[in-house]
Amino acid sequence: MNLFTATFGLSAIDAAAPDRQEVYEKTSSGDDLSVSVYEPAGQKDSAPTIMYVHGGGWIAGEPDASSSELRELADHGYLVVSVEYELATPDNPTWHSAPSQVACAATWIQGHADELGADMDRLAFWAESSGGNMVANTAGAAAQGAAESSCGGEVPVPDAVVADYPAFDVTGLYENAPAGPGAGTGTRIFATSFTGGTPEEYPKRYAAVDSLTHLTDAAPPMLVMTAMRDDTITPADQLAWADSARDRGVDVRAVQIPFANHAYPQKAKNSLGSQGHLSIAENYLSERLR
Repeated sequence: MNLFTATFGLSAIDAAAPDRQEVYEKTSSGDDLSVSVYEPAGQKDSAPTIMYVHGGGWIAGEPDASSSELRELADHGYLVVSVEYELATPDNPTWHSAPSQVACAATWIQGHADELGADMDRLAFWAESSGGNMVANTAGAAAQGAAESSCGGEVPVPDAVVADYPAFDVTGLYENAPAGPGAGTGTRIFATSFTGGTPEEYPKRYAAVDSLTHLTDAAPPMLVMTAMRDDTITPADQLAWADSARDRGVDVRAVQIPFANHAYPQKAKNSLGSQGHLSIAENYLSERLR
């Protein structure tokens, strides 16, 4: 990390623009769902590809909220495809539709690999917070041939998954909401909006979206970055999940980010958090996407 850049080179996290946007699917209500494509400069051959899924507690966020970081990844040689999915509301829980849309986006990338210049033999899923839940579930289910795509087709299995401060354990997200002024309430709203209610009301839905449900030793390797002062998703839950995934035979590398709170990279481009998580993840992907 460069301290000079972190002090004098800060910029907006959403200042960049994608090279293009493409519709990949429609919601049940007929609304278009798009992907934002960030292309490597001067790309001639197929490039290692990242499918990025934003966070926001399943109720907020959009594909280009971290566009400056996605552009930097493209500048480093990756083709980045950032996915829009249906957001949950109190009247529209998306515990089934949103993950299947993420899976559909992965099949869309595979089906358009030639025109995108996507190297499907070097594919990673990368996500933050609630998006981490969906990419882990999609990857784990795809490895078993059981991923459900809203647009059909066979969902590709990535070579690696990167998850920043992930909401893997949705039951824990509800039951272990962090204590303290202003903490916890929003966490429970995320879980109940996504599933439609509490774990007591919908135990099968919570079981379906909890990420351990989808993991076997066939799952791809995963990098998990945990903000150790996270006041939205309890760090202990994230670390316990990593241990449980290892017990199931999954190759999990867990990195603890000291002094960091939830969504720590999103404060500004070139911040210490932004530089740190990008360098950690890119080092990991350089090993996995050779």
